[in-house]
Amino acid sequence: MRFIRTLFIFLSFNAVLYSDVKTGKTLLNEGSCLECHNLEDYKNNKTKIKKFKQLEARVQACQLAGDDGLFDDEVHSISKYLNKEFYKLKK
Repeated sequence: MRFIRTLFIFLSFNAVLYSDVKTGKTLLNEGSCLECHNLEDYKNNKTKIKKFKQLEARVQACQLAGDDGLFDDEVHSISKYLNKEFYKLKK
């Protein structure tokens, strides 16, 4: 019984993590991000960003400059997506 409970918690946690990344991808693709950036900008990543918090701060600044009105959790989701797919930074 304990194993099943642990497995359920683990699978639920992974679903939440994956949904953040999936939401981030949707927000990036459907928002105004791609009006200024294209995915090649992220693929050819030669940046000074070395930590996840720096990436998140950059996404926050970008959304403020674009007046997108994103919530903090949406900025976090976009940052998680960019990190998973392109930056691969440690948290």
